[in-house]
Amino acid sequence: MVPEDSWITYLRAQREKFLANRRHSLGPDYFYDAASWDTVLEQEWQSFQQTLTPITDPSERPTNIEELIEPIATPEIVEKLQVGGDILNLYYFEDFQMLANQGIFRESHFLIDKGRKWEKKAIELVTQYGYQHIGYHQEYLEFMEARQ
Repeated sequence: MVPEDSWITYLRAQREKFLANRRHSLGPDYFYDAASWDTVLEQEWQSFQQTLTPITDPSERPTNIEELIEPIATPEIVEKLQVGGDILNLYYFEDFQMLANQGIFRESHFLIDKGRKWEKKAIELVTQYGYQHIGYHQEYLEFMEARQ
């Protein structure tokens, strides 16, 4: 098969998938005025098709999507503080509560910035998640996973 023929076949398949997907997303509204929707969908396809670029040599196609994606550097959003010989993550109380409620908080030793919460209330709430208050570092509350 000539590369140009395979590109045309590919475009036809993509067009059918695109149109079927758009019709499905429109649901019953599509059938009320199919002719005008077909016109709109065809215009959308023309715009979308221009973003597709042909690959002239099939050997140049990436075999793994990771080859196309550069590693994305995510900024570190958790502050770290030196406490004795340990480096502990500092969480705002609200962030801790959100992560703990989602069940994805995995720290065993950390600091909490209580923010505007009363200290007693912040300690009480964090201990409900299975952590014990073991002290203070500067103005932050220090917690450790409770031993069972």
